[in-house]
Amino acid sequence: MSCKEYEGFRLSRTARGVELEFVMPRELEGKFFARLYARGPLNDEALGDPARVWAALSAEYGGRTLAAPHQVHGVNIIEASEREALPSRSEADGIFIGAGCRALASLCFADCTPVVIAGAGGEPWMMILHSGFKGTLLNISAAALERFGGGRAGGKIWAWIGPRIGACCYSRRADDPVTREALAKFLPECAEEKDGFVFFDIGGEIRRQLSASGVPEENIFDFGGCTRCENEVFYSYARATKKKGIFYLRDAPQTAKICENNYIGSKPRSEE
Repeated sequence: MSCKEYEGFRLSRTARGVELEFVMPRELEGKFFARLYARGPLNDEALGDPARVWAALSAEYGGRTLAAPHQVHGVNIIEASEREALPSRSEADGIFIGAGCRALASLCFADCTPVVIAGAGGEPWMMILHSGFKGTLLNISAAALERFGGGRAGGKIWAWIGPRIGACCYSRRADDPVTREALAKFLPECAEEKDGFVFFDIGGEIRRQLSASGVPEENIFDFGGCTRCENEVFYSYARATKKKGIFYLRDAPQTAKICENNYIGSKPRSEE
């Protein structure tokens, strides 16, 4: 297995494919884990079906249940629970995991941005968010923190911004009304208008939103890159891998043994 370190992340290649670990701070070690399964045999064979991915992975996690909502580019956030587990698929673009939760959680990505937020004040907690252009325009990060993060972190809060399509490759028509709305809301440096199109730095705007919502700047980790440019590593809708994506799986607090030995991952699915 080959492995490369980034600040806040660890990228490795295994027999199942590319895996990106979101490295937890000391305060959350042994309590939560998060992993992105990117390109590889695991995701290729599943063809975007969460149930098929989970059929291949569930034995590693003791046959526990998995919450995998139907993503609709909104700001609804569910709590991971047995009631929300497959085959049930509520419409949501975020999942909250609190202390004591037995269900695991997953979302799918293939250019949109995976965002993980975690807190260690009092009872530890985590959230995973699907923040594409629409979710970022609606500020799903602020919505999630307002609903679940307020008062929980006690000053100890972290966020990870995962791989997504970069400003080099993501553009929208400048005359589109939604594009104009984004221009009015996003940081000026996160939107560049050129030749009738606007190129958006979605990750940069998400970082601003997280900071404005109270996440300390030094606790925000950004993987960077571009899923379209790095298509050999990540699935990309813009690169026509529309039946694949990144299946993101993350767990709730369990025993130290489970968390240390089972940093988990993801699978493919078609993305926006």
